Amino acid sequence: MNKYALISVADKTGIETLAMELERMGFTILSTSHTADYLKQFCQKVVLVSDLTGFPEILEGRVKTLHPVIYAGILADRNNPAHAKTLSELKIEHIDVIAVNLYPFASVCWKENATEQEIIENIDIGGPALIRAGAKNYKSVTVLVDPVDYANALELLKQNSILPEKFSSYLAQKAFAKTRDYDAEIAAYFASQGIEESITNELPAQLEFAISLKRKLRYGENPHQNGGFYAKVTSGWELIHGKELSFNNIMDIDSAFRAIRLFGKPTAIIIKHCNPCGIGSDETLAEAYRKAYETDTEAPFGGIVIVNRPLDLETATLINNIFTEIIIAPAFEPGVLEFLKKKKNRRLIRYEFSLLEKPLNPIEIKTLTSGYLAQDWDLVNESTENWKIVTNKQPAPEELEALIYAWKAVSVLKSNAIAIAKKDSVLGLGCGQTSRIDAVQLALWKAKKFGHDLTDSVCASDGFFPFRDCIDTLAKNGISAIIQPGGSKNDAECISACNELNIAMVFTGFRHFKH
Repeated sequence: MNKYALISVADKTGIETLAMELERMGFTILSTSHTADYLKQFCQKVVLVSDLTGFPEILEGRVKTLHPVIYAGILADRNNPAHAKTLSELKIEHIDVIAVNLYPFASVCWKENATEQEIIENIDIGGPALIRAGAKNYKSVTVLVDPVDYANALELLKQNSILPEKFSSYLAQKAFAKTRDYDAEIAAYFASQGIEESITNELPAQLEFAISLKRKLRYGENPHQNGGFYAKVTSGWELIHGKELSFNNIMDIDSAFRAIRLFGKPTAIIIKHCNPCGIGSDETLAEAYRKAYETDTEAPFGGIVIVNRPLDLETATLINNIFTEIIIAPAFEPGVLEFLKKKKNRRLIRYEFSLLEKPLNPIEIKTLTSGYLAQDWDLVNESTENWKIVTNKQPAPEELEALIYAWKAVSVLKSNAIAIAKKDSVLGLGCGQTSRIDAVQLALWKAKKFGHDLTDSVCASDGFFPFRDCIDTLAKNGISAIIQPGGSKNDAECISACNELNIAMVFTGFRHFKH
């Protein structure tokens, strides 16, 4: 009686060694067309599944292993006489080893320009069924879904034809996790099409976010915490130079992406601890960076710089004047990478700007000690047409331009937040404060500390002003216009204060808190 090892893989890493070793141990290698063609280079004999079942692969490969001969050979309980009798009567032989991994759905799904048909054809049907069958009968069947387990499994099978239960349980756990994660990736793809949202206009009834570990990190936010980065195959950015990214680096990088997507002109943003500490825009990237750096000339040391244009040598030279831990750009002009790579510990990241328009993840999730919070993304994309000028004074065109700029800046700061700005640069930022007046005073103090002239500058507040004390303080420092959501019971008092002090004020009707 033959004993079979079924090998059918998309990722062929290490399978030639696995197949040859199994053959030396007396297994007949059973396989499907493409994998069989590959293994025939290494094995004495490879039996096609279609030859064993007597049924051909059909529907252009959509149906290959879905046959009772295959599943009975896997699922039969080796200790059940009735099962043994059935297999004997039907001349079905045991399949004791399964090495299966799945069509690369996620990598195809998030590939640029992938067609819907290409994505759908990479939904594996037979593979998950084989894995689940082998894992269900784990006490008798060795089920391998990860090349990292091949060597240990071979060593143990050489000692005994049946794996120790502890190891077979481990393989079963990995098998079911594999199919779970795979189905979650497929569900996430359909969710990304907005199907449920368009039908129900609600958040999903269940959260499904089983995503594979992309890389183990040295530690989490602090050295005593474990950390890992979980992501889809394509996350829209890649590290092209420098040492491994830390947990905090990745948090800062994500904050940089959330900020840079809001600005159209050539813009540079400097990030520290997930908050911008400098934002500048201009006709050239070099001038944009100068403005961002001048916002606060102390904070950029050891920070992250992101730009929204290909990084040129002039700008790179300016950035290089201080220690900058990470530089992020959509591209690097000739000679820039070579120049920046001279500092080995610096990280350089390339990103795809078009992927920032809408997050790859359909909803934003925050982890709690007792559950999860989920919400739609705050894309900061409300129309300015619905903004209301609520004061006697109308903002001049340049003031309105500055208000729009400040509104974008304040939306990416931690609350309570205030941004003091002109039309193409931020002058002072106050964020993460427990009162609105503290945020105002911090932003003004920062601006004065670094020598900015606040005459005719504007102020943006991510939440409404609860009292007029903020208005009075801003007026004393030369602020000429204010933008805020509105909605306080003291709005009338704040409007009156602005009229009294000749300040223009705009209500957006939108709040952009970031807790």
